[in-house]
Amino acid sequence: MKKRILAILLLSTIAFNVVACGAQEGGEAEQPAASEAVSVEAVTAEEPAAAEEPAVTETTEQAAAEESSEATEETAAEEGSAANLPAYEYPGPELFYYVLYQYLVDELAGNYPQSDVSIPCPIIMTIDESDKADIKVYGDFWIFNYNLEGDTLMNSSGGAYPGCIHMKCDESGYEVTSMEVVGDGSDYEPTAKKIFGDLYDELNKTTADEEGREATRAQIIANYVAANNLSITAYQDFGWDPVPLPEENIDNFYSPDL
Repeated sequence: MKKRILAILLLSTIAFNVVACGAQEGGEAEQPAASEAVSVEAVTAEEPAAAEEPAVTETTEQAAAEESSEATEETAAEEGSAANLPAYEYPGPELFYYVLYQYLVDELAGNYPQSDVSIPCPIIMTIDESDKADIKVYGDFWIFNYNLEGDTLMNSSGGAYPGCIHMKCDESGYEVTSMEVVGDGSDYEPTAKKIFGDLYDELNKTTADEEGREATRAQIIANYVAANNLSITAYQDFGWDPVPLPEENIDNFYSPDL
């Protein structure tokens, strides 16, 4: 009886050990799952680096867009300055007229959209230089703005400014101190009479002489073209035929030195 009980106990012990070993072996068999979890976590930890790739791509695309925009702006700037015309400068030797013409360009051209070149056309009536501190130049002062098309200067804008330009002369040279301009519309007559005084009737004759003004305008353009060695042969107003330029006459066209 005792031997049977002992045998049963021995079999129970053996069965328990088998079960325990199986449980241990089963735990070890599950370790690959834990290993896989670690591996997944490692991959998950690395995913943000992969997620940053779109940001890199976006930055590259933005840089490309900026380069494209800059290239477009540079092309537009080159096209806008394609004519490459030199700025107008009085071509004669007289400092008095150089200062006068430059003043007209600097003061009046800015009233209009930018063009390839702005060329003044002063129709001078008379000059009162009795007072060197206040030299008075009376006239019908024009500014014309041109864009170059082929060999023709196309008039894009401009206007007339009848009035009196005040200048002074001292040891440093000539300088424009102010300009009086007649008013528009109903203000024209009273302001013109105030500025021109006894010269009012002569002003009306001067402003009405379109043929004389166009001759002066053409000669000034021709002298500008010659002074800068340009291949321009004509100028043209909108809706009118081109006007051929005369021969240059820089030496005799302008008034003698004051």
